[in-house]
Amino acid sequence: TDCSEITYGKDNKQRLRLSAVKDLHDHSVIAWCVAPTETADLATKTMKLAIENNDGIKPDTVHSDQGTAYTSSTYNTFLAGEGITHSMSRPGTPGDNSPMESLWSHLKIERFSFEHCLSELEMMKRIEAAINWYNNERRQETLNGMTPMTYRNHAVKKTA
Repeated sequence: TDCSEITYGKDNKQRLRLSAVKDLHDHSVIAWCVAPTETADLATKTMKLAIENNDGIKPDTVHSDQGTAYTSSTYNTFLAGEGITHSMSRPGTPGDNSPMESLWSHLKIERFSFEHCLSELEMMKRIEAAINWYNNERRQETLNGMTPMTYRNHAVKKTA
C-alpha cells in the first residue's frame, strides 16, 4: 500500500492523494481511493476496499512505507483487528516499497504526463481510466507478457 501525489488544475497546483493497494502476485491494483490529503482514514478506507474487492480474502501481510498514515494507531489497529501483519520500509528507503514506487512511476510517466486535467472531476476520471489501463491493457514482462488481470485469471484457472 502507498499514496502518491497527483497534481491538476490550470496552474497544476491543485493536489490529490491517490492511495492504492497492489497485489504482489499478479501486480493488479485491487483497490484505490482519492482524498485531498494523505490520512490514516484514507489508508484504512483503501485497505477495507481491497479486502472487499478480493471477496473478503485478507492478506497475511501488508507492506507500506513509514508515512504518517501507515504508522498511525488508526491504521495499525485496523490491520491488527483483521489479523493482518504490517511490514514497513526502512526510513528513507523507497526501494523497500519498489512495487508501489513502480506503479506510481508507470502511471505518472505513461498516463498522467501526457494530458493536463483542469478539474478534480476530470482528474478522478483520468485516475480511474489509468488504473483500468494498468490492470487490463498494460502487459508486463515479469508476468510472461500478460496484463495483471489476464495473469490473475490464468492463475485462477490453473488452481481450479
